[in-house]
Amino acid sequence: MDVSTCVVLKAMWLAKNVDRSSGDTSVLGVIWNLETDTLKCCTDMDTLTCETKITKRLILAIVEKIFDPIGLLTPATLLPKLLIQHLWKMKIAWDSELSPKDVNVFLKWFRDLYVLKDVTLSRCMIINSTSELHVFVDASKEAYAACVFVRSMFKSDVKVTLVRAKSRVAPLKPLSIPRLELMACCIGSRLANSIVNALNLPNLRITFWSDSTTALCG
Repeated sequence: MDVSTCVVLKAMWLAKNVDRSSGDTSVLGVIWNLETDTLKCCTDMDTLTCETKITKRLILAIVEKIFDPIGLLTPATLLPKLLIQHLWKMKIAWDSELSPKDVNVFLKWFRDLYVLKDVTLSRCMIINSTSELHVFVDASKEAYAACVFVRSMFKSDVKVTLVRAKSRVAPLKPLSIPRLELMACCIGSRLANSIVNALNLPNLRITFWSDSTTALCG
């Protein structure tokens, strides 16, 4: 749907909470650009100086500021979560300054955050009789994740849109890769089920993709 032709959306465009220069407005914590009809997450952070003490508490506070209900930034937000888990393993106190190695890992990720401001997702998701959900799942010894795309035919063209994604850090207790692959499948199944229920499309075709023969045979 063209935003410019919708009376309701044009009214929102004229609302006071829309930035006239960028066309951005906040919708349920996500930035919606009415001009391009795209969604993105807010990654604006306070500047860190050389005097800033990098602690476990600071890292957690910064990660929690990134509100990403869709999972658009899932690959990028996994790294600091892995770092936090590492700090737990090392039994680092909340306000203790981190080692130079851990500080460098965090600061490199923090400096790269500015790139994420340009990561957007089309708000419009085409759903018709040709639509299919494709669920991709994977796991490693450190984390497991799933992402769901909708694939639709529209005007002799194929449209593929990310619907949702989610990742989890692997538990502190070591688990086998096949076990983690199954946990990734579980996340993917739950995501697909929630999407089908939200769209009220019980007959929507769903295809699961995994490189784990153990998970597929299970």
